[in-house]
Amino acid sequence: MPGVKKIEDDRINLYDHRKKPAALPKTRPQTADLNPDFASIDYRQRSEIAESQFDAGIQKKRQRKIRQGQLAIEDRLDLHGYYQNQAIAALNEFLQQALTAELRMLIVIHGKGNRSGSDAVLKPLVRHWLAQQSSVLAWCPAQPKHGGDGASYVYLRSRSSL
Repeated sequence: MPGVKKIEDDRINLYDHRKKPAALPKTRPQTADLNPDFASIDYRQRSEIAESQFDAGIQKKRQRKIRQGQLAIEDRLDLHGYYQNQAIAALNEFLQQALTAELRMLIVIHGKGNRSGSDAVLKPLVRHWLAQQSSVLAWCPAQPKHGGDGASYVYLRSRSSL
């Protein structure tokens, strides 16, 4: 058609600033190498690991927006293929970088555990770890469009309140 111009793609990739993760080692770490705090977690007691957690100071409207995935996700971490100790180290570094960059809304993709044999390993580990962090105000399962139960929204405190 004459006079019609093609519109160029003007989207910005929000994740370009992140460095690529290091290659995973070929050998599986020994159990003794695992963080002792997390190596002893009994994943059979899943009912004791919360599905979600919201700090008492978060308003109901903000909680709803977090649960429904309505807040803009500022960064993400994909833990597929990580071993337990690697996942916790990566998650710790990720949260420290997010706090430094003053990011608030994050998503952590831990997977559902479909290929881990019997039960999910990273999902309860990540949730247990997030529940212990003072910098995390809230976390909950993501909406299906963001990974569903295989991902978690993480809402951080502002740096000024730490």
